[in-house]
Parts: sequence; structure tokens; C-alpha cells
Amino acid sequence: MHIVHTESSQGWGGQEIRILSESEGLRARGHRVTVIAPASARVHQEARRRGIETADLPLARKSLRGVVALRRWLAAHPADVINTHSSTDSWIVAVACSTLRAPPAIVRTRHVSVPIAKNAATRWLYTGATRHIVTTGETLRRQLIDENRFPPERLTSVPTGIDARRFAPGDRAAARVAAYGGRRAAALLSGMLQRDGHGEAGAAAGRTFAGPGRARNRMVHCRRYRA
Repeated sequence: MHIVHTESSQGWGGQEIRILSESEGLRARGHRVTVIAPASARVHQEARRRGIETADLPLARKSLRGVVALRRWLAAHPADVINTHSSTDSWIVAVACSTLRAPPAIVRTRHVSVPIAKNAATRWLYTGATRHIVTTGETLRRQLIDENRFPPERLTSVPTGIDARRFAPGDRAAARVAAYGGRRAAALLSGMLQRDGHGEAGAAAGRTFAGPGRARNRMVHCRRYRA
């Protein structure tokens, strides 16, 4: 199969890393994979660095230029499945594919919990133009079912995992002694956006460090949210 991932975001985080991880996994299973994104996007640059086929198309903003460019690319490079990941590229893909005689099946991966507009156009995007919706967790799946009334059979939760070959835990006690002299410590290393659960992380840290013994806790504030 020829599987295409599209991304309009210029950022770098879990969403973009998941696109590349899925691309590598699908390639390892014998599929042809292409990542379509603006050349200025880091996901495009990282995909090239990893040897993944890429295409530079103007997807950063909703525009007729982007629709025409994508339609021409798909006409020249037929795909079986096209997986969209952000709002902008999802709209461009949906409109472009609606003009093709034999369009690829559109899969929309939903990575964030930002509420979705409840209007006819958005419902067409998610339940008309899109063949299936993938969410990165069950909570997101339930949100789309309960708040937007999307058909449950059209949604599948596929939580983001890790590569156990890369992130293999060592000896916990030895690492604690080496880093903190044996004191209890915990670290949350992530790129957290506004709705990523800062309150829950803080509450969990409080419970972790409650009780006897000395412990070390660090929460670092960056960007626009105060931890």
C-alpha cells in the first residue's frame, strides 16, 4: 500500500514524532510511505533525515493553492490511504480528494482535546469526507462521541506508545543513587501544551513526594503556561 501522512504544523512535539514513528513502522512492514508537509516544517526535515519519502507542498495555511498542489500531487502519485493530522491539512486534503475520481481513503488522527466546532461543514469533514477517525487516547474518542455525536464505529483509539528498544529501563536503585544520593526523585520530561494536564501532573507530584524522607521535585515553566 501507498500510505501518505500530511502535516501542516510547523512545530515539533509528540504529534510530529508519532507521525515519523508510524511512518517507520509501516515502512518496516513493506508499505510505501510519504510524508507531505511544507519544507519549512521540522517534521519534513526529520522525515528526510530518517530516509522517509517526502513531498514539499504548501499546507501551512488553508488556500486554493494548497488544494490545487495536493490534487496534482495525488493525481501523479496515487495513494491508498492519506492520514491527516492537523486541522489545516485535513481541510485541504478533504477538498482536494473530493475532486478526484478515485481518491484515497482519508484517515483523520486526532491528537488534541480542543473542542471541535459543531456545524455542518465540520461534521462533513469528520464523518463525510473522512473514512475513519483515530484518536490518541480513549478520552479523546469519548469526547468526539459524547460532544460531537460522531458514530462510535467510525472512531478507534490508538494510544501513543514508545519504542521499548530505545527506552529500556535500567536498574532503578542504582540510577537514584547516582543522580540523587539515594533520595527519592521523579522527573516529568515532556512538551506540555495548554491542555496537556498541568494540574494533574502537579497533583501527582504532590502525592509522590508526600510522606517521610527527602525528595526532590522540579517543574519547569516554559512558553505561556505557569506550572
